[in-house]
Amino acid sequence: MTSPTDDIDPLDATTVADFAECLRAVRLRAGNPSYRTLQQWGTRNKIALPRSTVQDALAGRRLPRKTLVLGLVRACGIPTSDRRWEIAWTRLADQASKPTPLRSELQQNLTRDFEAAGLLRIGATYLGELEWKQLFAEVTELDIVVAYGQTWRNMHARELAQVAARPDSRIRVFLADPNDELTLAILADRFDSTPNELRSRITATHRAYETLRQPHGAQIEVYYRSGDRVFSFYRFDDIAVVGLYSHSRARGAAVPVFVCARPGELYEFIQDELAVILDQSRLA
Repeated sequence: MTSPTDDIDPLDATTVADFAECLRAVRLRAGNPSYRTLQQWGTRNKIALPRSTVQDALAGRRLPRKTLVLGLVRACGIPTSDRRWEIAWTRLADQASKPTPLRSELQQNLTRDFEAAGLLRIGATYLGELEWKQLFAEVTELDIVVAYGQTWRNMHARELAQVAARPDSRIRVFLADPNDELTLAILADRFDSTPNELRSRITATHRAYETLRQPHGAQIEVYYRSGDRVFSFYRFDDIAVVGLYSHSRARGAAVPVFVCARPGELYEFIQDELAVILDQSRLA
């Protein structure tokens, strides 16, 4: 891909359509790489550039995510030092956030909706270290529902060991079934892995939780469940942390994370899901 010249200035864009025209011009200057080529570049560089999302961004139907814009122009030869694209995106995003009658009405209902759902936080990243430590500090019932969750377990190995040492506590872990070939095939494709690699990760996670067992310590149960996962969650007594999965194979994409508490509609949903998952699972 050749590097575009500087005559394409996104700061001239005053609308989303103008901005999309700049993106199309950059792609054309770069040799008009195919959507497949762009997606492959994104995979190599751990930046999500899925075909359908790139098509939507170039069509100008709506303002694309900033991470996609910056990844797309990088794939087309724009250096990271060129801050104009981020500045232009921020300006358009600010314009889009200006209140309209419908937006104002929805915002007025937001506080009520938060309270009904039991929402404590919403974000695009998991909680910070201090907040996790606070959740671990006094938990007696910890439920972990993940595909394999190695990164999270490694990050919180010390806190998990502390919970495991408490005789009045319980840890339940729900992992993907490593003996179900269809489950492994679906999840391996999602995580850009192979079924054998995924099986190895699941069994390694299982062993790691088994090593937490100690005399007079917490009750520890590990379960396997067949089937796909559309989100993961961690329940600390009356608080749950819920994270969605991205459909992109590229890691690092920001995904919605919700923190909710009892009483609340979202927390009750998690409780109901946990009961169903338990019923569908088998002890490992």
